[in-house]
Amino acid sequence: MPVRIGKIELIGLTNIYTEDARNLVQQRVPGQAGSVFQDLGREPVTVVMEGILLGEDTQASLEELRQAQMKARPLSFAADAVAGADLTEVIIADFQVKQLAGHQNRFSFHLKVREHQEPPEPADAGVAAVNAAVADDADAWAGSAMDAAAVLQAPDSLMAAVDKNPELLGHLSADELGSVITQGQEKLSGKNFGSLLSTLGQVNPQVIGDLIKTLQNGGNLGAFIEKLATEGINVLEALTGVDLGAALSLVKGVAGASDFLAKLRRVANEAQALGMQIQDLDPLAPFQNLEVDG
Repeated sequence: MPVRIGKIELIGLTNIYTEDARNLVQQRVPGQAGSVFQDLGREPVTVVMEGILLGEDTQASLEELRQAQMKARPLSFAADAVAGADLTEVIIADFQVKQLAGHQNRFSFHLKVREHQEPPEPADAGVAAVNAAVADDADAWAGSAMDAAAVLQAPDSLMAAVDKNPELLGHLSADELGSVITQGQEKLSGKNFGSLLSTLGQVNPQVIGDLIKTLQNGGNLGAFIEKLATEGINVLEALTGVDLGAALSLVKGVAGASDFLAKLRRVANEAQALGMQIQDLDPLAPFQNLEVDG
């Protein structure tokens, strides 16, 4: 019955058996006959092997087994059949060796191994990771809140702050963000406004509708619609993939107004160009070189 433990194949086995046990705790009941046994589960399977080690590599095999026993290092275990035991890793619990007289590389051995079981994780094994994640989230939240407060103090820094930390938009209400945009509107381009709506759609899309209403009620929405039209910015394209919900109709209204204004400006520009051409046109020019017959 060949058995392999680690890299060593034990081919000279003369005896092998297993020891299986359950951990039963006897609880006596005061004043009553008999007792109750509490089952705490099975003990690790123990395999006892006896036999002979022989061959040229015997000394190396003995040293490897000794080192594994001293360091309690788990070793792989494979056997054709060990009394029904299904083991994959074992730890050497006891190792006894006797050199046979008259033979230099022949030893008898008694080897006891126990099933290796990974120790259970402590109940709070995941607490440290959870605490670290919570601390990181708290730091990020605090940082975003501070960035939002800084933007309220310096509205002109809005776009630079959002580029650095988009999450700060989640700490601003529609009224606060509308106030910041209004105060810094002279430095905000149509592209900035579209980019701001796109970022807000990723961070806090529920605020978009209220923000548009805030700008509209404050009389500032028209200025941004004009900028969008002038620069050819389509806010619907900037908000592609964002679930706008009830704000969809408001965004479509802004996009439609800017598109209409852009078309109106193109018509006005084309009309102006046509007017210039008409103004420069001399209706008698084709007849200047004609000769009149006497």
